[in-house]
Amino acid sequence: MVSDTSPTPTWTSGFSAGALRDYGIYLALILLILYFSVRIPEFRTWDNALLILLQVSVIGIIAVGMTFAIITAGIDLSVGSLLAVAGIMSGLFAQQEPTTLNMILACLVPIVVGVLGGALNGAIIAGAGVNPLIVTLGTLTAFRGFVVWFRVNPIYNLQPYYRFVGQGTVFGIPVPVIILALVAIAAWITLSYTRFGRYVYAVGGNREAARAAGINVGLVTFAVYVISGLCVGIAALIFTSRLMAAQAISGQGFELQAIAAAVVGGASLFGGRGKISNTIVGALIMGILFNGFVMLDVPQPIQQMAVGVIIIGAVWLDGFLRKRRRTTRGRSR
Repeated sequence: MVSDTSPTPTWTSGFSAGALRDYGIYLALILLILYFSVRIPEFRTWDNALLILLQVSVIGIIAVGMTFAIITAGIDLSVGSLLAVAGIMSGLFAQQEPTTLNMILACLVPIVVGVLGGALNGAIIAGAGVNPLIVTLGTLTAFRGFVVWFRVNPIYNLQPYYRFVGQGTVFGIPVPVIILALVAIAAWITLSYTRFGRYVYAVGGNREAARAAGINVGLVTFAVYVISGLCVGIAALIFTSRLMAAQAISGQGFELQAIAAAVVGGASLFGGRGKISNTIVGALIMGILFNGFVMLDVPQPIQQMAVGVIIIGAVWLDGFLRKRRRTTRGRSR
């Protein structure tokens, strides 16, 4: 009789890798809230909670689109620059006389611009097979250069109706928070319960195996960048409406915050893994951190350093857990 010498899975081994990756951020969120609540009395106010949610709404929506790209082992560095382009285009119509056409265009144009920008990224990445990092780094520079050339001066005096998207409330809930919830729910359903969602995970998990299984890898890749651009367009509308101004400098650094939110939420830069719910929690963590830093008068350079450290730490943890899973599988064979 042959004895089975393979290691027996234990509750602690499953918990340490799986639960740490999936649920550790919830513990981190709770601890972060408790820390700032004790350290800063003003942090505990309802007004500050609403402020955090409003700040998170823009980055959270962008991070949702970023999650799609990251799951396919891609990335989109152009989101901040594209947001500026979409915001300027929206502001041009929001400044005009509030006719029905101008009102529709002010809300629709930024979304169209975002989709077109995402489609450009997706077409180059999927069509030419170029590395997403290189492509979106190029479009980051190109979009920013275009918007500065097109309209370097900010656009003010936007019509009053435009304020509702970024500053309005429905039953006491800020409109941007409602939009974030709707976008997150739609993305969660797409990734969890549709064939396209399964294809996204398959492409990120093993591109060649997905192609061999009959999945149109190029089309899926193109689609995720269109989704990223769509999310940027929606975020641009909210951001411009909230400021009631369109500026060519808008969105600077948003790409790092969106990537941090997704990666802190457990999305793997190696592809194949990511959850929308965790991305939203990651965005909340980033929003709370920045809010707490401001209240503690932490200098801006230190805040930027903190984002970099968070990204590095999350990537290191992802690599560590991947290595541990490979080692565990090797021992069990």
